[in-house]
Amino acid sequence: MRARPAEQQPSWPDHTALAAVREELGAAPDLVTGAEIDELRGMLAGVAEGRLRVLQAGDCAEDPAHATAEHVARRAEMLASLGDVMSERSGRPVVLAGRLGGQFAKPRSQPTEVRDGCELPAFRGHLVNGPEFDARTRVPDPRRLLAGYRAAADVVEALRRGRPAAGELNSPRVWTSHEALVLDYELPLLRRQDDDLILTSTHWPWVGERTRRLDGAHVHLLSRIRNPVACKVGPAMTANELVALCERLDPRREPGRLTLIIRLGASLVSTRLPELVTAVRRAGHPVIWLCDPMHGNTFRGARGRKSRLVGSLIREVLGFHAAVRGEQGVAGGLHLEATPEDVVECVLDETELAELPDGTEPLCDPRLNTDQARLVATAWPG
Repeated sequence: MRARPAEQQPSWPDHTALAAVREELGAAPDLVTGAEIDELRGMLAGVAEGRLRVLQAGDCAEDPAHATAEHVARRAEMLASLGDVMSERSGRPVVLAGRLGGQFAKPRSQPTEVRDGCELPAFRGHLVNGPEFDARTRVPDPRRLLAGYRAAADVVEALRRGRPAAGELNSPRVWTSHEALVLDYELPLLRRQDDDLILTSTHWPWVGERTRRLDGAHVHLLSRIRNPVACKVGPAMTANELVALCERLDPRREPGRLTLIIRLGASLVSTRLPELVTAVRRAGHPVIWLCDPMHGNTFRGARGRKSRLVGSLIREVLGFHAAVRGEQGVAGGLHLEATPEDVVECVLDETELAELPDGTEPLCDPRLNTDQARLVATAWPG
């Protein structure tokens, strides 16, 4: 697997430390179990068959400082609240997955960041380096892989403690999910179970828009594991490429195995998505189509601040649903970057953005606050 091309990987300066960290992760307890993975895969099969819906939401990049019972409970409560909205709209139960328990790394469009003429490595998430703009903090440090694992373990434990008892219908379970990006973290957490490989870093991994190349290490990793898997789909994807990816990730054409997370943008979703849905349906893959209205609708305001217009997100949700249903696909649900914190990073209009004070910019990409996320969830047609 390491012989395959791997995009967006850190340039670790200390390879001795990295080898020690990988060995320690390889011997660490599993974060999730095979039984849990199989249970989630069964629930996602229900989504693929149209009996359930799914909501996947959480921070753009998790902060290990939030790996506490209190913070995890607030995120679980937000997910449950948004799930209730979607359930009311669709008349179906909603599977809840958090961008939780491992979403500590982010791909970046540029490898460096420049401020006041000083150029440093870009912040790639707490799993790799620190957000503070100084040379020492921005150096990739493999010891952060262990810190990320410990934080993820705390999140998973908090979710398990809050797990509903049998028959407790009003307290839904929250599954973990994250982008399987940093291979020096993911590969040591592979485990052999019976005749299968399971990825024990998360219940539900996905591969991103920048790492989904068909011959790459990330797609190969997801193709080998028993977990349910997902793949981001952006404007550069062609129908032929998508069908080839589906064949690699879902060769047995099993409901619940593969989710396609669409991030085309409000201006493209109605024209580009129908041909993709048609091609996948004709190839016989029973995928879940999930709408990510966040990443295709990011813009910079007059002062250079990144944001997203809530109205654009809603338009993409509506266009997505119409396109998928129109081509006989399964519109399974939503994928949102959202937080229970009292922030204003997405806005209703650009005037609101101009009025935001300096010093409140998002650490990575702009997130919805709970009220804004409810507006988007309410737009889900059914």
